[in-house]
Amino acid sequence: MHRYVSPSRFLFQLFNYTFFVVFCISILVPFINAIAISLSSYNGVLSGKIGLWPIEFQLDSYIKLAGNVTFLRSFANTVFLTVINTGLSVTISLCGAYALSHKNFIGRNAAFTFILITMFFSGGLIPTYLLVLGIGLGNTFGALILPGLVSGFYIIVYKNVIDQLPKELMESAEIDGAGEWRLLFRIVLPLVLPMTMAFIIFSAVAYWNQWFNVLLYIKDKSMWTLQFQLREILTTAQLMDDQLNPVGQQVIHPENLKMAALMITILPIIAVYPFVQKYFIHGQFVGAVKG
Repeated sequence: MHRYVSPSRFLFQLFNYTFFVVFCISILVPFINAIAISLSSYNGVLSGKIGLWPIEFQLDSYIKLAGNVTFLRSFANTVFLTVINTGLSVTISLCGAYALSHKNFIGRNAAFTFILITMFFSGGLIPTYLLVLGIGLGNTFGALILPGLVSGFYIIVYKNVIDQLPKELMESAEIDGAGEWRLLFRIVLPLVLPMTMAFIIFSAVAYWNQWFNVLLYIKDKSMWTLQFQLREILTTAQLMDDQLNPVGQQVIHPENLKMAALMITILPIIAVYPFVQKYFIHGQFVGAVKG
């Protein structure tokens, strides 16, 4: 039995599917082309005929990046900062939201208003820059961790979700002798886990792509992040501590190196996303639906 579909509904579905197919192709084609360039030979890139498949397959650009101390150090710096910043940001936000939701917190309305104001007004770039340098964080990892560590948005969303949790559950745990930390991490955290995973994804992607703070505060090249290193490679097609094509080694085209660095930079986030996608989608609905 076929279900009747009105002409307007059919046209809407046709337009919808066509739009998303074209949209996906516009994203995938440049991405696949970049992979093909990174895997092609010097002559293949020089020919300018690379489409969606590499010409004269080779891994020289990836091998060069994998053996480069500067690039590996920037990769390690990015992983370290992403893990530390994401963990601290989500933990602080959860603790702050739990405190604001606590009935015994005196002045919680004033604190909530103060946090809400920070979402609309900031000190600005120059005052922030002067503050970071004034407290001695210049050219340290602290300059890449402390600014922006606390998210007012995370705290407010967390608070709204915690306020909707059954009060009887908290009260029964308190009667059983549970302290505040146990209530937070054994009762509240499992109930807001989807939201937590969504925030972890947001934070991890933001910190993984961090480069502007490095430009402002970091002078030591050994402290550069992967994105800032990528910026340098895309600008100069070199790795700072060696030349692109040393004598006696396989010739590497600058475009090979650029695209290989680009792939190494974005693939870790792409690889992690499918494993946390279900938490991400559910977490968005938890924050959006009240009931």
